[in-house]
Amino acid sequence: ERLARFEGLTERVRFLGPRPDVAELLAQAQIFVLASHWEGLPRSILEAMRAGLPVVASDVGGVREAVDHGKTGLLVPRGDVGALRAALEQLLMQPETRRRMGTAGRARYEAHFTFDRMLAETLQVYEAVLATRR
Repeated sequence: ERLARFEGLTERVRFLGPRPDVAELLAQAQIFVLASHWEGLPRSILEAMRAGLPVVASDVGGVREAVDHGKTGLLVPRGDVGALRAALEQLLMQPETRRRMGTAGRARYEAHFTFDRMLAETLQVYEAVLATRR
């Protein structure tokens, strides 16, 4: 927040803090961005895909497991501000690409990342591990 003030960005950057209305906020967005140095499998990306948003994210950790580069969003190298800018410009300037990626992201979420599916697959892993111990 201090950096935003220092850079004179307080009119353009909002820090929303913890929110109970994430789904509603995502429904108002056109693009989801997660620029980070490390992630596991970020639930925020799954929530964005569920909302039908194209994702622009750093290609770190488990992000690639969720985002199919060029189909459901765009992956950029960690810390590459130029690549992040280019990806955002591409999606901002190409509304049809944004819609296509958002629709594909929602379909990918439905096919691979719903709660029921992830629970079932996690249980299968546990059952397989326990079966080998017997």
